Amino acid sequence: MKKDAYEDLITEISKKLSEKILQEEGDLTRRIKTIDADIAEIVREVGLRTSRLVIEKTRDEKVAKKKPKD
Repeated sequence: MKKDAYEDLITEISKKLSEKILQEEGDLTRRIKTIDADIAEIVREVGLRTSRLVIEKTRDEKVAKKKPKD
C-alpha cells in the first residue's frame, strides 16, 4: 500500500479529530497521560470500519462480475 498517497487525508482527519476532541473533552490537562490511548481507540475503530467497507465493496464488485448476465 502506498501510504504517501493518503498523506493529505491523514492530515485532514487528524486536524478534524483533534478539533473535535478539544471541543468535546474540555480540560484535558487531567488526562494528558492517557489521552493517547483514547485517541488510539478512536483511530482503531476508524480502521476497522474502513477495512470493512473496503472488503465489502471489493466483494460486491467480484460478485457482480461473476453473475451471469441475463
